Amino acid sequence: MSLPKIYEPGQYETDVYALWERSGVFTADATSHKEHFSISMPPPNETGTLSLGHALFITLQDIMSRHARASGKDVLWLPGTDHAALAVNAIIEKKLAEEGTDKHQIGRDAFLERTRSFVGDSRNTMLGQMRAMGASADWTRLRYTLDDTLNRSVNEVFVKMYNDGLIYKGHRIVNWDPNLETTVSDDEVVYQEEKTSFYTLQYGPFQISTARPETKFGDKYVVMHPNDKRYAKYKHGETFEAEWINGPVTATVIKDEAANPDFGTGVMTITPWHDHTDFDIAERHQLEKQQIIDFHGKLLPIAGEFAGLDIQAARLKIIEKLKDKGLLVSVDENYMHNVAINERGKGIIEPQIRLQWFIDVNKSAVEWKGKKHSLKEVMQAVINDGYIDILPERFEKTYFHWIDNLRDWCISRQIWWGHRIPVWYRTHTDGRQETFAGVQPPTDQSEGWNGWEQDPDTLDTWFSSALWTWSTLIDPSMAQDYSLS
Repeated sequence: MSLPKIYEPGQYETDVYALWERSGVFTADATSHKEHFSISMPPPNETGTLSLGHALFITLQDIMSRHARASGKDVLWLPGTDHAALAVNAIIEKKLAEEGTDKHQIGRDAFLERTRSFVGDSRNTMLGQMRAMGASADWTRLRYTLDDTLNRSVNEVFVKMYNDGLIYKGHRIVNWDPNLETTVSDDEVVYQEEKTSFYTLQYGPFQISTARPETKFGDKYVVMHPNDKRYAKYKHGETFEAEWINGPVTATVIKDEAANPDFGTGVMTITPWHDHTDFDIAERHQLEKQQIIDFHGKLLPIAGEFAGLDIQAARLKIIEKLKDKGLLVSVDENYMHNVAINERGKGIIEPQIRLQWFIDVNKSAVEWKGKKHSLKEVMQAVINDGYIDILPERFEKTYFHWIDNLRDWCISRQIWWGHRIPVWYRTHTDGRQETFAGVQPPTDQSEGWNGWEQDPDTLDTWFSSALWTWSTLIDPSMAQDYSLS
């Protein structure tokens, strides 16, 4: 018998893995009396191929699964993939741009058909790579975040949370990507350090500093810390006249602890429509909010002669005008600051106030130990009360920093790929409007109403991923029989 000088895995490993899979050794048995051990595979995004990061977690989970089997336990390692709404959408939009077209020209149906083809190819490639790595997952339970069963779960949870008052639609500030024309979650924003110019400007009796003069057209509030002795003579709510970019404005003094006495001059003007901190200040003091920049990154008519200009192109022109008016005090050319970027679409984030769907993290509407609590309180309690252990323990500090500072979560996206929001609208002939949230589309066709139209937005991909550890365990054949209510 002649043996090859080197081991050639391609000749053997595919057959060996197929033998393992046929034998059922990877298949979990829910009826087994053995001790159960389970791992839910974090579903990789269907964006092409597996990364080294995927290879690492698959290796580690495979080690744990195989060790548990060798220890006599019944093991469920549940595999699956994620439709990766924003990431996949960005890839398809880039491909369309390279072809000289876009999603609006080809339409929603054609866009979705093309996307399904891309993710289908990606899914087959990635599952093949997992098998090639020898992953001992239970392939009989393979799941996909856009499966009918998982989609039903998403709709059920949305409707239940909506009926419980935990989901609402409202005007709040969001991370807006002008490139992909969609909102972006805080966790999908990355920051790039950039050197830029930092301008100190004369604003009435005050000096203010900013790196973004293009947002200042609507500034009519000057904010200072209540305990800043330098400005003690100015009273909250008093007004003054100031010459500004396009003429005189009447400004109002606001005392608020958000003002940092140690930053710049300790005084700032605020642009509530385009900055999260400024928005929060405006909410606390019920101040007017005015949009300065449109959803494509261009200045609106409020900017006067600069209207229609891209904000980057307008910046130096605005500074030149302020200089001509004697309102430019100084310029720091070596100012370092962080620029927010959409990790997926690479667009520079422009905060905007938009009508969006949100999860209320502070409303007491969740049953926990017989009482109503907020989502934030429950997420704190499960760790404090020992229901969930975070390992290593030092990461508890990171967890609580995230939860303690959690804002209402914007869950709607202006993209076409993903779980479409299960809400429908119709309008009565006299102008009255009706909203319906349901697992299935409404069937009522009462006279006097126009037809139902579904909300065009999709859900943040994390809305479905957050359900993954239990939605994947629902028997697909029983999908139409279960209900969360």
